[in-house]
Amino acid sequence: MRRYVLYVGIFSLLLITACGNPVSDASRDSLMNAEIGDYPAAVQYVIDWDVDYEKEKIFGECELTVQNPSGSPMRIIPLILYRLMDVTAVSDETGNPLNFSQRVLKYDDWEQLQVNHIRIALDPPLPPGDRKTVRISYGGHLLGCTEAMRYVKDTVSKEFTLLRTDSNVYPRIGTNSWASNRAAGLGSFDFRVSVRIPEGLIAANSGNLVSKETTNGETTYTFTSRVPSWRIDVAIAGFDLLQNPDGLLKIYSLPGDREAAENILEAMVDTMDLYEGWFGPLKVFEGLTVIEVPSGYGSQADVAAIIQQASGFREKDNLYEFYHELSHIWNVEAKDPLPPRFESEGLGMFLQHFVEEKRDGKTDALKDAVETSLERMKKHFTDHPEALEVPMIDYGTEQMTDLSYRMGQILFYLLFEKMGESEFLAAVGGFYQEYNELGATAQQFVDYFKNRTVVDLDRIFEEWVLTPKAAEILKDGITGTELIARYTQR
Repeated sequence: MRRYVLYVGIFSLLLITACGNPVSDASRDSLMNAEIGDYPAAVQYVIDWDVDYEKEKIFGECELTVQNPSGSPMRIIPLILYRLMDVTAVSDETGNPLNFSQRVLKYDDWEQLQVNHIRIALDPPLPPGDRKTVRISYGGHLLGCTEAMRYVKDTVSKEFTLLRTDSNVYPRIGTNSWASNRAAGLGSFDFRVSVRIPEGLIAANSGNLVSKETTNGETTYTFTSRVPSWRIDVAIAGFDLLQNPDGLLKIYSLPGDREAAENILEAMVDTMDLYEGWFGPLKVFEGLTVIEVPSGYGSQADVAAIIQQASGFREKDNLYEFYHELSHIWNVEAKDPLPPRFESEGLGMFLQHFVEEKRDGKTDALKDAVETSLERMKKHFTDHPEALEVPMIDYGTEQMTDLSYRMGQILFYLLFEKMGESEFLAAVGGFYQEYNELGATAQQFVDYFKNRTVVDLDRIFEEWVLTPKAAEILKDGITGTELIARYTQR
């Protein structure tokens, strides 16, 4: 992939064509202010990245195929890109230039977060149900966005480079609105990504490595997706690769962490056996890749990969972080426009300590974790009385999903104590098996649990999910023992 000289500055407001010819300000403003309507759906990405360590820049060629899922013709493809990256050219699949605009904007509902907002004009419009492929040339610096997301420390460095969805390092469907982007859903797509890096460094990705070619001191790694996914992550470092005999389980560890990788592989096998025994087999399993990232970069998971920060990777006492991310493989796709996330992140918080008890023999790990959460939530609701008015099922629409982690953990602890271990685990597994292919809303999750058991769960769900009563309970102060007694005593 050739290196691209960027002509357009990051704060340029010009509307340009693929050849870089500016058009009138009126046309630019018309496109920037035009109604977008329904978002297109990304169905395939083909990305070629060139990492220039001397210039500390990323240069990319992105071929994006979208589909119009609406019932009306689609005239605009809205995209977001990292704020310090410029688009230099856009064309269709035949090479014909397409008009586009780009402008660095703050999010309407998250003013600390900035993106380069791009709009590509489709002429003729894309008919309902049809697909369109656009080619986007772009590049620029990558300097993280810790002012908005503390864990996004991503930069271009030979020590460690991470190209991931969270930093918008590739053009993604969306606008400068967190709520609108979340409401549009994550979606799933196939991908093929290539990255050219200096020889000696190793690229890691969730997909299958289909080629590795070295020329003139540079190596190009090419991956294809194992299964449709909602994100693309490529990490670059002096990785060590450990995998099981069939290659389905892969561990990329940072230098010096081979022993930790061996522990992780053993923990992966054990934990997946536990989850499969509790929740049943995964509907689809094409393999799983774990990529170690430095501490502070955050841990994340999708259907084929876990990004695990070093704090949870190296220390056996922190393996609960890994258990948490691994639990997400058994999550059901959320169908709420803005999911509250208690049914995924809250469940993960519960399971991470439950696995500690079952696998690691840490007695009372779950009980102790819940006591800690009760204290932290008491302080939170005291310091933020506005949160006392929001039920957990609305945490997504009110952008309070950070509370779903600990509040959800406490909810599942109550359900576990009320239902008993066997029935509780059967309900979690039954929900996955029934809704895995369809997806479900948070309300469907509540209804499933209530109908799955003869135990009366109405009061728990009423006070903890459907109304904000739980916040009042925690603000006033309560122990775990007292909380259990509230819902189990007759």
